[in-house]
Amino acid sequence: DKILIGLLVMTLYLGKGDNYNQDNLINIAAVLFMMVVLPAFGAAAYVPSLVLERSLFVRERADGLYYTVTYLLSKMFDELVLAALASCGMTAFVFYGVQLRGEWVCFWMIYYVTLCVGIVLAYFVASISPNLDVANALLPTYVVTLLFFAGFLFRLTDIPPWWYWYSFIDFLRYTWGGMMANQFQEEDPPFGNTTFLEYYGLETVDKWRYCGFGALFALFFFLAALTAMTFKTYQVR
Repeated sequence: DKILIGLLVMTLYLGKGDNYNQDNLINIAAVLFMMVVLPAFGAAAYVPSLVLERSLFVRERADGLYYTVTYLLSKMFDELVLAALASCGMTAFVFYGVQLRGEWVCFWMIYYVTLCVGIVLAYFVASISPNLDVANALLPTYVVTLLFFAGFLFRLTDIPPWWYWYSFIDFLRYTWGGMMANQFQEEDPPFGNTTFLEYYGLETVDKWRYCGFGALFALFFFLAALTAMTFKTYQVR
């Protein structure tokens, strides 16, 4: 599915990534936004495995076959290795097909970090949800709220002060900001009375630091999932 979505993105934005005309800059920002939103929504695919295996997990943990951290790490390792391999090819043909600027390695790393956050977020949501229906409703609802505070649909400077705090705990803010910095830092084109990065308040962003901030969210959701699975009492049949 990631390959198909990548093909769709590439063919929609074919060759637009190095066109810095003012009427095309929003298109570039949009494709970068899509590249961090898609793996966040795609996390829903990882919810069922944890929920459907819950009764087996509870029984085998009670029998002392493994620790919770062992179970969670083994599931994550399998998913993250497969995701790393698939994302290399997908990001390569999007990056070079769209003719984006910056470093492909940074582009891939930020996409992969976002994908990792999505996977671990799915595990966390699954760990706190009583059943699959609740998990499938909770995850996309949470991700939709993140879209408004990432900085693209609603500029960070335009967010009301009573909601601005939420942007700091929005991992899409950091991954999209890193993507934008990777694309435009070498040449920040004029946009209206300012430059494009300044328009979005991203002129001082360090792309690798923002990538690191995204990785911290993966660590947080992993610890949250581990805590929930360790101490929550599950009702299983």
